[in-house]
Amino acid sequence: MKHLFLVISFITIVFCSANAQKLYIWCPDQHNVKQRAGFLDKESVDLVIFDGRSIPSNSKVECKGTDVEQALKDFIQHVYPSCKLTVLPDSSYYKSSAPDKITIKIGIAAYQAGFGTDISVGIGSVGGKFSYGVFPKGEWNGLVSYYVQIFDNRNGGAKKMSKEVSSVTSKSNLWGYKTAKACLFTSYDRANIDLLSFIEDSLMQ
Repeated sequence: MKHLFLVISFITIVFCSANAQKLYIWCPDQHNVKQRAGFLDKESVDLVIFDGRSIPSNSKVECKGTDVEQALKDFIQHVYPSCKLTVLPDSSYYKSSAPDKITIKIGIAAYQAGFGTDISVGIGSVGGKFSYGVFPKGEWNGLVSYYVQIFDNRNGGAKKMSKEVSSVTSKSNLWGYKTAKACLFTSYDRANIDLLSFIEDSLMQ
């Protein structure tokens, strides 16, 4: 029985490797994060999200870039219900931030899963200089990366803070694409928690 399991696992790995697309992208699940009620209470905040990825045409894409952007917008709106949040179009990403308010710009450099080093394809350039290390060649890798900029222009000020937020999750190819999806969603959850920490550390008074 043990030998049969090993043979099936080997066949699965060979099959997935032979038929794998470059990247795999699924829409993120909603994760339950407690609201930060009272944070930035009645403050005006502009939010801009820009998808800077370059996804190969032979990828298996079940979630468009606009869907990923919307999921991130919904997540931030849910977590920070007390501020006056205005979502701007992605064309505002490279424009100057507005005076007398807070602007949060999030560039999506990566949101994808891939087998082995395939994951390195499609990573976009949005200002950050990411260092991901080595991706395991014989495992599924889920990668989510943001370049976050916060402009605090309240009361005539001009304070800017920036950070690269990145999370990589790697797992052996035991359950095929199900494993790839789990890696992607785990990285998404971890990256979003780091994103919230950066926003709150930067703007908490």
